[in-house]
Amino acid sequence: MLDVWSEICSRHREETLAFLTMKTAAVRCGAKPAELLRVPLCGRQGPDGCGKVRAVFAQLALPYRILSEEGEGALALFFHPARLAEALARPEAAELLRARGWPVGRGLDPLLAELARRWRRGPAHEVGLFVGYPHKDVAGFLGAAPETTRAGDRWRVFGAEGPSRRLMRFHRRLELWAAGVCAAVAEPTERFRRIAAFPFPQLSQHIMKGA
Repeated sequence: MLDVWSEICSRHREETLAFLTMKTAAVRCGAKPAELLRVPLCGRQGPDGCGKVRAVFAQLALPYRILSEEGEGALALFFHPARLAEALARPEAAELLRARGWPVGRGLDPLLAELARRWRRGPAHEVGLFVGYPHKDVAGFLGAAPETTRAGDRWRVFGAEGPSRRLMRFHRRLELWAAGVCAAVAEPTERFRRIAAFPFPQLSQHIMKGA
């Protein structure tokens, strides 16, 4: 007897892996410290449901920390350890985190553990610093600074709009680039290799100049 659900879930896992590969491209090539993504389940839910999501995460071959896990799926932070440590150690980021009670100066693991702990009570808005949002936008959101968000923005923008929107354009370009790789290459490991080799410094210079 044909197991329709198995076929559906197998196809869903393949599609989920391709989606995650595209959405985490900027992390894999080191252009972004982390990406926060919610991944839903498909088909019949059961006690092993989120285990299947974890299996897809393992295939992605990126460090990750699950912040919440429910019957519908999982919310996970995928990160580049070196880039994330650099982002959170920047003076402005470290000062903001320290002022809000985060364990700054003790390494990356305590910060990730604190993020997971706080998330159990609800979204921790400092996560913007983890995923590479400009400090001004994270601080503006926390401090209720004048907002300049437009429809279609990837995050809420505060203060000067130019730097935030150039960064959004940069991330969007990388995702489209990765989508092309996923369409052209079927084998996940080869996709990862090509994405990791993206010349993001040159692309960044091109986009950040307003091209």
